[in-house]
Amino acid sequence: MKYFGLISLVIFFFSSCSSIKEVPGKDDLENIELSNSKSIILSDNDQRKFDYYFLEGNRYKAIDEVNKSFMYFAEALKIDSTCAACAYELSRILLANNKVEDAQVLMERAVKYDPVNRYYIFLLSRIYQNQGNSVGAVKTAEKLIFLSESPSVEDLYFVAQLQSQNGLYEDAISNLEKIEKIIGIKEGLSFEIYQLYLENKDLKGAEGALIKLINRFPTYGDYRVLLGDFYLENNQYKKAFSEYDKVLQVQPDNGNVYFSLANYFFNQGDSLSYKEQLFKGFRSKSVGFENKFRRFLPVLGQFSEGQSFLDENDIIGIYEILIELHPYQGDIYHSYGNFLISIKKEKKARDVFRTGLDLDGSQANLWQDYLFLLSQLGENSELVSRSEVAISFFPDEPVFYLFHGVSLFQLEEYQKATVTLEKGLGLEKVKQNPSLKSQFHAYLGDIFHSMDIIDQSFHHYEESLKIDENNVIVLNNYSYYLALEGKELDRAEKMSAKTVELEPGNSTYLDTYAWILFKKKRYTEAKFIIERAIENLEQPNGVIYEHYGDILFKTGNLDGALEQWNKALDFGEHSKLLKLKIEKREYIDE
Repeated sequence: MKYFGLISLVIFFFSSCSSIKEVPGKDDLENIELSNSKSIILSDNDQRKFDYYFLEGNRYKAIDEVNKSFMYFAEALKIDSTCAACAYELSRILLANNKVEDAQVLMERAVKYDPVNRYYIFLLSRIYQNQGNSVGAVKTAEKLIFLSESPSVEDLYFVAQLQSQNGLYEDAISNLEKIEKIIGIKEGLSFEIYQLYLENKDLKGAEGALIKLINRFPTYGDYRVLLGDFYLENNQYKKAFSEYDKVLQVQPDNGNVYFSLANYFFNQGDSLSYKEQLFKGFRSKSVGFENKFRRFLPVLGQFSEGQSFLDENDIIGIYEILIELHPYQGDIYHSYGNFLISIKKEKKARDVFRTGLDLDGSQANLWQDYLFLLSQLGENSELVSRSEVAISFFPDEPVFYLFHGVSLFQLEEYQKATVTLEKGLGLEKVKQNPSLKSQFHAYLGDIFHSMDIIDQSFHHYEESLKIDENNVIVLNNYSYYLALEGKELDRAEKMSAKTVELEPGNSTYLDTYAWILFKKKRYTEAKFIIERAIENLEQPNGVIYEHYGDILFKTGNLDGALEQWNKALDFGEHSKLLKLKIEKREYIDE
């Protein structure tokens, strides 16, 4: 029942022509005498030369020798400047090489000397359109209509297309209606006419186009649904409801009408009826998944903006209906999982993601969100195994190597982690993406430090900072580890100071800065900074309390030091020497 897409005809030959190394420009074309006479009578000798050049041009065109083809057609046009076919072939080659203005000159010549050739008219009008000459495009295209007493469907549609593109809606409608008389009333064509009436703000005409469709296909309810939607959009609520009611009478299993009725009741403020009709629509087996999902997205948008009659249980209910009726659609699992995350139901989201991937493991975006969620939940064993599966599906995607390597790192499987991350570092996508490359180096720096391979660790930090000198995580870790090693403390201080400058409220970066000052025996400054770190703490941190105690001890405040060391002991995450410090009541250097 659908119209045959009608013709996005041919006419851009740009891609069908091979490029040539040196395309003649205006200077070369001016050597061709473009006569104004309607025809040229050639001598026998010139005719032989012309035929030779023209045939050779076509022969080289056939074997894709574009340079030679261009040369021979140009020679032929020098002999007979009224040769429309020569101008056309040259123009096509020029278009393929983006010499549009020169191509236009030749196509104007081609149309002048062969004004009834449809393909010449097509191409010239397209050139005009792409050059912004809408008047020229339409006027040229309209010549197609007068080539015969009964213009073809293709010609009428091409003209209508250009007219609509240039805002000549009434002319376009007229030509589309001529097509309708030739091929009969078709859904696609009638809908296009309907859309043009709307563009032209002719509501009466738009209504008429839909009624014409309904009269032609009286038992096909979707057209009447569309008419009801038209009335609804124009605030003609009684007419809209009447049309929806008629649909249920002629086609009671039409699922689309329930969505339209839901919109109707939404506009009326009737939340119970809205919800009832909406759920009927999603339960309908006559509506395909794509259509349902397309209708569901605005419902989700209204919910997220707080403008919906639905609560989160209603949304979950719709997701469950869609999964029950369309269990093999990966998009629904992805969307459902992200919705569950948004309402803080992460573990259920994890299960939904996993189900979707078990059904279809080829969804890269779903893998990424699933693995990220596992990382947030701290489920590192699951993250290791599932990221390995993701790599098997997408061996060239760096992000999955990051997930796999970092999860191995979290499980303290350092050697395996380095193997994975080094393999990821060698991927072409990483080589071409400096940000990703910096990230791989940063993680490798952390892992090698955990393996106590300090030189390798510092090498990767250096490589990361070469790419991004403001990477605060690398700056913080690198400067802290330098301080632990007692190396390059001046440089460590500069790097740490930069992290504080970039994120002044970050307690971890303030702690690192204070610790470096402590290592440089600038205890008063260190005390000031560590106290800022504690002020910014969101959760108790044993390391920071222990550092505070160390600094207080060096400033002569033993009681304060013991208080902070004991606090660190309560919260964990402290050094192995902490208990000994408390027992001996003194600072012990690591």
